Amino acid sequence: MNNTFSFNRFKNLLLKDGKMYVRNFGTSLIVWCSLNAIFWIFNLLFGSETMSPVRFGMLCTWTALAMMMVPSKVYGNVNLSREGVGFAMMPASSLEKFVSMFLYCAIVTPVVVFFGGYLVDTLLSLFPFGGFDKPIRLYTLNEIVSRMMTDNEGVVQMGELSISAATLFPIGVIRTSLYMGIIQWAALFMLGNMLFKKHKAGKTFACYLGISYLFSMLFGLLVVSSDRIEQWLESLEDLPAEEVVRLWHNATIWGMIISIVITAVLLYFTYRKIKTQKY
Repeated sequence: MNNTFSFNRFKNLLLKDGKMYVRNFGTSLIVWCSLNAIFWIFNLLFGSETMSPVRFGMLCTWTALAMMMVPSKVYGNVNLSREGVGFAMMPASSLEKFVSMFLYCAIVTPVVVFFGGYLVDTLLSLFPFGGFDKPIRLYTLNEIVSRMMTDNEGVVQMGELSISAATLFPIGVIRTSLYMGIIQWAALFMLGNMLFKKHKAGKTFACYLGISYLFSMLFGLLVVSSDRIEQWLESLEDLPAEEVVRLWHNATIWGMIISIVITAVLLYFTYRKIKTQKY
């Protein structure tokens, strides 16, 4: 039954996990959704004001932190010798358990925390006091990309070249990168939850920082500090805009492929750990 998938079994498992999710993480969800109220209270006490971009950034931060914590809070016992037996004995396949875990960690949590926090922030902004002058504006991806550019007309300056931001950053690529980033973040802590016995989120985050630092050091030593990169950057100035765009798109596609592969590997080993976990 390890590799089978039954919709009836999965429906029952989803309901069971949902009850466990609310029981183990429901209070935490309310707290994460309400954290922007700290700024409101601070503003109320000291007569200050917190602008919408800051509050939007904090919403994203609370969402990322909640995604770090949810696997260990809801599924923290699944790889423990005694407590995990109940998870192993559930009438569901390993695939069904993995998909249910993925849905609650990678989809339900970010959606509930972000939009729940946005709702709380919006309600607080209706008060004439508290320093929330207006609700947070949820910018479209096109607007975010445009605001990242230094040119107000949506033009990217690369040396003497002027290239449209829409040409350099296709909206489909931006959207895919965003979704993959969310899933990859969830997949990282799902795997850490299955590997570590204690302090799961902290150890996973420490490993993430260590590996990221190692790769950044290697990249700096092998690429950035070499003479070839300087020669390559100088050669870009002599290329036509179409060629620069083509090279940029190729690099972007390769970056997305690498991100997808990393995410797939993280999810695969999470599933494999669920399937082969010994008690």
